[in-house]
Amino acid sequence: MIIFDTKEFIKNYTYDGNDLGAVINDDKTTFKVWAPTASRVILNLFTQGHDIAAYKNVPMHYTEKGVWEHTECCGHGTYYTYTVTTDAGTQTTADPYAKSAGVNGERSMVIDLSKTNPDDWDKDSFKGTKTYTEAVIWEVHVRDFSNKIAESKYKGKFLAFTEKGLKNSAGVSVGIDYLVNLGITHVHLLPVYDYATVDEANSDAQFNWGYDPKNYNVPEGSYSTDPYNGEVRIIEFKKMVQALHNAGIGVIMDVVYNHTYEPNSFFNRIVPGYYYRYLENGENSNASGCSNDTASERKMFRKFMVDSVSYWAKEYKLDGFRFDLMGLHDLETMKQIEKAVHKINPRAIIYGEGWTMGYTIDGSLQANQQNIGQIKPLKGSAGAVSVFNDVIRDGLKGSVFGANSRGYISGEHSNYESSVKFGISGGKLPCAYWRVDNAAVINYMSAHDNHALWDKLWLSNAEDSEEIRAKMNRLGAAIVMISQGTPFMQAGEEMLRSKNCDENSYKSSDEINNIDWERLLPGSEAYETMMYYKGLIELRKNSSVLTSQGKTLITFGNLAKGGMTVLFEYDDKSILALINPTKDSDTYTLDAEWNVLADGIKVGAETIENVSGEVDVLPQSVMIFAK
Repeated sequence: MIIFDTKEFIKNYTYDGNDLGAVINDDKTTFKVWAPTASRVILNLFTQGHDIAAYKNVPMHYTEKGVWEHTECCGHGTYYTYTVTTDAGTQTTADPYAKSAGVNGERSMVIDLSKTNPDDWDKDSFKGTKTYTEAVIWEVHVRDFSNKIAESKYKGKFLAFTEKGLKNSAGVSVGIDYLVNLGITHVHLLPVYDYATVDEANSDAQFNWGYDPKNYNVPEGSYSTDPYNGEVRIIEFKKMVQALHNAGIGVIMDVVYNHTYEPNSFFNRIVPGYYYRYLENGENSNASGCSNDTASERKMFRKFMVDSVSYWAKEYKLDGFRFDLMGLHDLETMKQIEKAVHKINPRAIIYGEGWTMGYTIDGSLQANQQNIGQIKPLKGSAGAVSVFNDVIRDGLKGSVFGANSRGYISGEHSNYESSVKFGISGGKLPCAYWRVDNAAVINYMSAHDNHALWDKLWLSNAEDSEEIRAKMNRLGAAIVMISQGTPFMQAGEEMLRSKNCDENSYKSSDEINNIDWERLLPGSEAYETMMYYKGLIELRKNSSVLTSQGKTLITFGNLAKGGMTVLFEYDDKSILALINPTKDSDTYTLDAEWNVLADGIKVGAETIENVSGEVDVLPQSVMIFAK
């Protein structure tokens, strides 16, 4: 496998054309596949994406730079596979560059993308913010979103995001209307490309988050109303994006290029050994924990990643990408991705998991928390590449590696003050082994991984009442929302979502995973918490002091009984936050008259009252003032 990294191989077999896959030209389609080590490639053509045999098997011919090619009189709706012969034997595979596929992704589909555009798609446009820090991100799984909406006609499908007017039994708006009311700016969708672990023909029988890539450029068929027709999944995906855009909400796609579902993927069947990293004994490296690690540093996989993300951004008008285990990718690849995406959409948000996931490549080359600052934003773009901030995550609620551990909001405030300050500063203060500039952090308390926040608070503070734990939740949310950086939440965090303490629900039941919209009962702790989040989002969106992308001057001080004061100053504007994580009231004497935006119970962009002198800070709360 060393041959792939030689100068000779790179020079002779690096293909830079933009026409890999199936390209329609009038009544003909040209098929191109990069297979430099193949001795023979056969194109197999089908009239449908499953069951029946090929109506034609035709040898492809070698052209240049490792590319095999064939032009056939066929077009939109034709399904195909390749049979590739290499030193590893003869194997049949789908096309990694395919844009659609038949049921379960075993056969690729020739697609005329102009036939997949919904009405008024040409009028649809990107949604985004001027800076990353102006965004508020809500992370959700497609099935979780709608499976328990009784009125939905499209439970668990892309089209559920297009349904307006849906309500729960208490008359509270749910679905897309709820998102508009909540005020979030972006929906982050857990994997929506074609993944391997749900049978699209019988999708109700299994659940999976989708971190098992099969066809990277094809929408997941189990989320469409007809997984057998490769055209339908694209149309319905676009309708989902269009509906969210019409609601003023951007769409972020979760992408998983760091591993494939299995080592012998479609890539490996075409060019065995090229797309992966290996140990000295010849086994696949496994820093991902998923049996294999892809090799982003190799020219043709780097090209694939850039091509793939660019395709999704342009064809589906997406507004951002979240990179799973981004630390496994090399910096140069992420630099090229940033430039390519921001050339298409300057306001697109790019972020990822910057953990150091083992040294499958040199540590200085990894796109991790320590190195991410080396990526500079394309001129005029909203940002460069941000990383998840696990320091504030664990600092606020306790370590994710200890179910019973407590954090700043749940009883151990004195031990985690520096972690919280690191988050509030946008990853700038030198209290972690890494730091970033320009607030290039994603601040959060919960995501799909690990315990839901409400479950974590129950496990660590079971002796406290629901009311007390709800205060902890709101306290943490307030800290995240005033922090420099980009606030992020798992869907339902704002309504005290529980997964029955299932820490890793990636393949658990729908009952465990789905959002229970019936929790939103006016007067309940869940409803009041949701309203508090709504007010926080409103406050943040109206406060340039909090969204200055790291330009705000921040001064920390102390409350008498263990809390902290935070003064934010930017552009002749000031915001003061009094943070009291204790179960006792505290006091603070203001130096002048301030406008109260959050009093520990109510919060929003409008002034609650004007105050001066000594103020009482309620237990487990944040008071926020503007001047």
